[in-house]
Amino acid sequence: MSLVPPILNQNVPDRLLWKDRYAKHREFSTYEAWDNVRSRGEEVHWAELVWFSQCIPRHSFHMWLVIKNKLKTQDRMGIWDAGSATNLNLMCCPLCWNGKDSRDHLFFQCLYGLQVWNMVKDLAYMETVDANWDSIMNWFYQNPSGKSSEFLVGKMVVAASTYFIWQERNNRLFSTKQREATLIANIILHTVRMKLMTFKPGRGSKSPLLLERWKSQVKTMSIDPG
Repeated sequence: MSLVPPILNQNVPDRLLWKDRYAKHREFSTYEAWDNVRSRGEEVHWAELVWFSQCIPRHSFHMWLVIKNKLKTQDRMGIWDAGSATNLNLMCCPLCWNGKDSRDHLFFQCLYGLQVWNMVKDLAYMETVDANWDSIMNWFYQNPSGKSSEFLVGKMVVAASTYFIWQERNNRLFSTKQREATLIANIILHTVRMKLMTFKPGRGSKSPLLLERWKSQVKTMSIDPG
């Protein structure tokens, strides 16, 4: 059997091609290489609520923990064997002192979390959403305009709310610092407003109108949101 030599076309420059996981030839890139070799898990329906291009990364990571219910809340710690030195059954929510804290309690059924939520939800275009984690998630899933500016703001406000309420919860556990619910709400709105101000004109047709609403209704404050 004789081998057929390859046919070379001197008039066409050489190209480096990559065969992707669908056996299609594409131009080689590091993205294509990574997309083919990375391990893949089952897709989750809440991914776009956590990871999106305009997100605040630390808020998104925290939101991921919240959705997965992986925060070290007292209801989860209560099942650990801490030994005789610590009685986890005596723990109570450091924000309202009413029962153990949990994901659903902190966001936003506890009196403190409820106050914060009621002060920020209108500017998140979530006026009719109850202070209940399941209600908040259902609003995201059922929102027909998931790509709208209002939906984007809703994601940012919810992520910021969970982040700063959790931060205040930890402050009260491990230090004597305490901040009123009004201040936490202002920090949340201020943080989201500052992020919105970084958006480039033309990113969305509703962005200018959205920014004007936030400029007029969220006061500029000289605070360190942490």
